[in-house]
Amino acid sequence: MRKAEVSTPGQALAYLVDCTLATISHMAMLKSRKKSEYERQIAIAQNGVDWMVQMNIDPSTTRAAEIISQGLTVADWAKGFTLGES
Repeated sequence: MRKAEVSTPGQALAYLVDCTLATISHMAMLKSRKKSEYERQIAIAQNGVDWMVQMNIDPSTTRAAEIISQGLTVADWAKGFTLGES
């Protein structure tokens, strides 16, 4: 989803969750990262994903779709991007 496509509160939440998940995937691939900031971003994204599910917001145009469809937590999803982990 692109920022210009946002026209409802649900789409705004989906957009922000997608942006946060993009940040997490980037941080996960870094050789060195601040653990507390990484965990904070994961917690923020998890709240957003949980709200998307509770509010029945369509995740299909976001990275959250994979997390929701596979029943993953954001932390588990992020492990797929972490160097040396799977």
